[in-house]
Amino acid sequence: MALEENRYLLLTGATGLLGRSLLRDLSWAGRRVAVLVRRNRAATAAERVDDLLSDWLEVAGEQIAMPVVLEGDISSPDCGLSPEAIEWVRSNVDEVIHSAASLSFDFREADGEPYRSNVEGTRHMLALCERAGIKKLHHVSTAYVCGLREGVIREDELDVGQQSGNDYEKSKIQSEQSVRAAGFLETLTVHRPSVIVGDLVTGFTNTFHGFYRPLRILQPVLAALVENAVSDVALLDELGMDGSEKKNLVPADWVSAVMARIILDPSLHGTTYHLTSTSPTSVDQLRQVFSDLLLERREQDRGRQLGGEGAARLFSSDVLKKTFSDQMRTYSAYWKDDPTFDASHRDRAVPDLPCPLLDETALRRLCGFALEHNFTWAPKRERQASIRDCPQQGFGLSASGSGGGQWTIGEGGRSLHIGLPASSAVIYLSAETLGGLLSGALDVQQVRASGRMAIEGGGNEQREAAVDGFASVLASARQ
Repeated sequence: MALEENRYLLLTGATGLLGRSLLRDLSWAGRRVAVLVRRNRAATAAERVDDLLSDWLEVAGEQIAMPVVLEGDISSPDCGLSPEAIEWVRSNVDEVIHSAASLSFDFREADGEPYRSNVEGTRHMLALCERAGIKKLHHVSTAYVCGLREGVIREDELDVGQQSGNDYEKSKIQSEQSVRAAGFLETLTVHRPSVIVGDLVTGFTNTFHGFYRPLRILQPVLAALVENAVSDVALLDELGMDGSEKKNLVPADWVSAVMARIILDPSLHGTTYHLTSTSPTSVDQLRQVFSDLLLERREQDRGRQLGGEGAARLFSSDVLKKTFSDQMRTYSAYWKDDPTFDASHRDRAVPDLPCPLLDETALRRLCGFALEHNFTWAPKRERQASIRDCPQQGFGLSASGSGGGQWTIGEGGRSLHIGLPASSAVIYLSAETLGGLLSGALDVQQVRASGRMAIEGGGNEQREAAVDGFASVLASARQ
């Protein structure tokens, strides 16, 4: 393994739709990844990462290695990291992928979003990079820094006096201006995706903004629309649209695949890339797919009590149209006809990764996932026993999957060092296998002989010492 591959990529926004795809793709490419994740009211940072790894296994049957988890918050100074965590970043990280962002379209006085995360959060991340001596940054911006401009938008353009359509776009312009003004950075690579939708293969998404918003608004009042003979074409009229408008939709897994290719190839760094489609989707096609799916579901639900049936008796056609229009107003700029995004830089960098066409089948898969899960993704899972503390003996340990982790287990003492060592032997196994070893249900030599444990790095003596040390660690942990 090359020296740079022993260093860690630090990823923010790992629990988001794009971030979780990046974590998968970079991990599968063999890169060591650390993630900066905030805790919420329901779970610690490590538990949230456990959940996203479980999501991959549940939805796609894919096992992802547990990254190093740093609990913090980009909206706080030093990104909310402890001095010890900052020192770990300084010693182990030389490249950051800043993907964390607020998707709020309108300014919220209650929490200051989207400026709190997108502007202040980016400044805090830059300060952390400067303090830790990190000079390589990948910044996830948006193609919509172009605001309300029309015509062809070039990758090298940013602020040309354009008017923004909402606070999200304003905040992302300011965020990108901040990273471009950071004089200490030696390499800045800017990734500008357009409208990110769910995973093309599975339809999975854990966020339901933008693209999903009209579908979400229409779902509970569908029966009322039908009973009052309000057509979806009339709703487009209410928004000042005729259906010919084009939206630049890109699946999260494609955006991640392109970004991972660029991130892993230093020769492609230092450029701005439009991660956009050359075949945008028409609003009329979206309207048709939305309508068909909702009507199909309504037919399937006949015989069950539908809230919309009551709404059909309560609201007139005019009220329904106005209700839809009022709820969509925040997104009106979002749903305008998109400009043409020039992607010359991206085409030269990854000519073999064109954006897939979102045909009717793909759109139905994406929308169907949202409808099936009622526009929410919060599966409740029982927490596994933590294996995050163990005595130290002198080797690396990587347990993949939910409940796993990466450790350097050093000579003597009982303090835990997160992350794998730059050199020396590393033991690789699944979190499930490690759980069996910790419980005593499995034996180290038995696991090794069965092929459920791999050892890489170091010489033969180091590897054998690592196995002996691992057995000692397990025996101590079971006492």
